[in-house]
Amino acid sequence: MSLKKKIFYLIYQLFGKYLPRSYMPYSFGSKQVRYYLLKNIINHTGKNVLVESGALFSPLIEIGDNSSIGENCRIRRDVKIGNDVMMAPNVQILSTNHNFDSIEIPMWQQGHTIKETLIGDDVWIGTNTIILPGVNISSHVVIAAGSVVTKDIPKFAIVAGNPAKIIKYRGKKDEK
Repeated sequence: MSLKKKIFYLIYQLFGKYLPRSYMPYSFGSKQVRYYLLKNIINHTGKNVLVESGALFSPLIEIGDNSSIGENCRIRRDVKIGNDVMMAPNVQILSTNHNFDSIEIPMWQQGHTIKETLIGDDVWIGTNTIILPGVNISSHVVIAAGSVVTKDIPKFAIVAGNPAKIIKYRGKKDEK
């Protein structure tokens, strides 16, 4: 990571994430400040991206146009978020997991595996959702609050639960 990115990331960690929520009457440009910092930190930032207070993210992510990161969300490295994605508060998007195959070596000494996590366009992710490493969420998906997404989700699906299961599809299924 370049020195410039490190400086902007430090400013975000010390100052930006504590600015008021963007919808508060006293926010006085906090939305614009967080967007400016995000744009100078991560690999790709689309237009009109909203980052709410308390959000933590790796510099190694990408986010598309008109997407939002809700309050207190956590987004790990190697995550790609499409356009028009709505993310409610407290969402966790993961991309790394500990290795644990050997019973002879403590798990913390076995390293970790990185799996890219992808979020398509026009996705709504509900509050307190957890998306596990390596999951691909297709476009036009709705993920209910409190879901734990362990597997890929097809287009237009509405999923809920732990583990998340398809409960129905958006629109008429024969139109897809």
